[in-house]
Amino acid sequence: MKIRTKLLLALAMISLFPSIAAYVALIGNPGIAFSLRMNDYEAEQGLTAQRLQTDLYAALSDAEESQYESYQMQFDPRGHDGIDHQRRLANTALRSQIETYGTDLASTTLSEKQQVQEIVAASAKNRESQSGDAGETPLLAQLGESFLSIKANSERFIELSDDFSQTEADFLQQTFEPELRSELATTSQELASDSVGMSEVNRRNIEKALKASYDQTILIVLLGVAVSIGLAAVLSRAVIGPIQKLRDAALLLGEGHMDTRISVRSNDELGELGSSFNTMADSLTMLIGERSRAQNALSKTHESLKESMGELESRNREAGTLSEMADLLQSCLTLEEASRVIASSAKKLFTGFSGAVLVFSASRNVLEAITTWGGSSLAERVFSPNDCWALRRGRLHLSTSDDGAIRCAHFGAESRLSSLCTPLMAHGETLGIFCLMTDPIGLVGAPSSISEFNIQLAVSVAEHAALSIANLKLREKLRYQSIRDPLTGLFNRRFLDESLERELARAIRKNRSLGVIMLDVDRFKKFNDIFGHDAGDTVLKELGARLAKFIRVGDLACRYGGEEFTLILPESSLEDTRRRAEELRISFEQLSLKHRDIVLGKVTLSLGVAALPEHGTTAVQLLAAADGALFRAKNEGRDRVTVAEISADRSE
Repeated sequence: MKIRTKLLLALAMISLFPSIAAYVALIGNPGIAFSLRMNDYEAEQGLTAQRLQTDLYAALSDAEESQYESYQMQFDPRGHDGIDHQRRLANTALRSQIETYGTDLASTTLSEKQQVQEIVAASAKNRESQSGDAGETPLLAQLGESFLSIKANSERFIELSDDFSQTEADFLQQTFEPELRSELATTSQELASDSVGMSEVNRRNIEKALKASYDQTILIVLLGVAVSIGLAAVLSRAVIGPIQKLRDAALLLGEGHMDTRISVRSNDELGELGSSFNTMADSLTMLIGERSRAQNALSKTHESLKESMGELESRNREAGTLSEMADLLQSCLTLEEASRVIASSAKKLFTGFSGAVLVFSASRNVLEAITTWGGSSLAERVFSPNDCWALRRGRLHLSTSDDGAIRCAHFGAESRLSSLCTPLMAHGETLGIFCLMTDPIGLVGAPSSISEFNIQLAVSVAEHAALSIANLKLREKLRYQSIRDPLTGLFNRRFLDESLERELARAIRKNRSLGVIMLDVDRFKKFNDIFGHDAGDTVLKELGARLAKFIRVGDLACRYGGEEFTLILPESSLEDTRRRAEELRISFEQLSLKHRDIVLGKVTLSLGVAALPEHGTTAVQLLAAADGALFRAKNEGRDRVTVAEISADRSE
């Protein structure tokens, strides 16, 4: 037999035997089951007895209400219809309650019959089951007989009530009410008391049966424990013993006793495991000999690999740093961010070196340092391109520490440190230089020269830095062109749409106001026809310059289209926006514009004002309101500031 089968059988017997014994002793005890059923019958009958009392009380209440409504009818003839309706409702409720009483009485009578039948069937085995039950059946029979009388009297009472008989009150007080109260005071109460008493008897019977079952259970469980102990001993001898021998042999083999073997005496899994152990021990003995011979050869190879791994790890770290720098440079948004990335990466790549990155100024007549690192500093952070040999030659320039070396002038005339300058070139354009120099001699670990590997590494860094700087400058140029109006230098319509949505969201979130001014040059078409489009462009440029000086920090001035402009004034109320629009109108009106020595004359503005939240909460609503106010200013004579009208729904 397999070990698994032995274990499953033993565990099944150990775990199931006590549980089955306890179930048979407790749950299968007929005395407990019988007493529990009797207790359920008594509980149900006790609840039904309480419902019978409730039904009789309700019927009596309905009868008294009907009699009260009849009494009211004698004193209030004008309310005859309403009182008669209430009386009929009370009579209907009385009849329904008597039917409910009959239903509950039939239910408890049926439960009592079933209980008596079960007691008779079990009387041959348990005579105590009949005790205490003799009083309930006569009570139920008495209630059944009285039900017919109660039902007849209720119908008689309803008949007297419907006929408006004068004897209705006498019948209720002398016949119907005493009969109901008599039933409530005697029979129903006795039935409930008998049910409570029988429940107590059944509870004592259950306790006796449970006590007897507990004694039987203890004996059966003790027998099961004894059987389990015997099975555990047999199982330990048959299974645990060989496992312990196998464990001891494995420990000896692990300590180096290669001659350790196990004697196999069975054909089960433990026997197969012992044979496998012996085979493994033979194989290990042979492999250990081969391992000793191979270990000597591996030791020699390991030493050579260890030397190569150090250099390889250093190169991998540098390659990883270079890759990370390239990835970060692609994500930079400004030249300042790119310079910080280059400096941080250069410190990791060129340990013991100092360096700097310099780029041409906007005029391209000088170079300016955007970042430096290391202990040594440049002699000059701003210098002419002619001071660098790398820029003159258009390729990298290496200076050694020899006295006769040709050095760049920007490192200083007294410097004798090894240095390297690499041009930053991208898209066919020279953007600046990447400088690298050794730290002063005497610092621990500082190199005295620049190796060929460091030169190649510097070239790679310079390529990545140049490409990043070129892309950032191109991006900034494109960004400027995409959001600026080329004639006035103000923001264009596209930037206005983006910024207004953002400022509106911020103002609504902070519960603050926001002003919008739309302005237009008066009679601009006629002005162009008289003086020409060049003069018109001059007016628009002057207006753009005036608006750029007029706005505060945080305000936005945009060319909306043609001669129409828009101002966004965050945190400005409607009155503040109107006042500032008036100031702008007056200041521009006082200007004296000239074009090619020709006085252009007086130029006026018409302005429309709107604000959040008075004129809307969206960009479309505010711009439409300001544009409508501008249209009104034009129609009302121009050269004025007009505030947008507030609609009825907005005023509310």
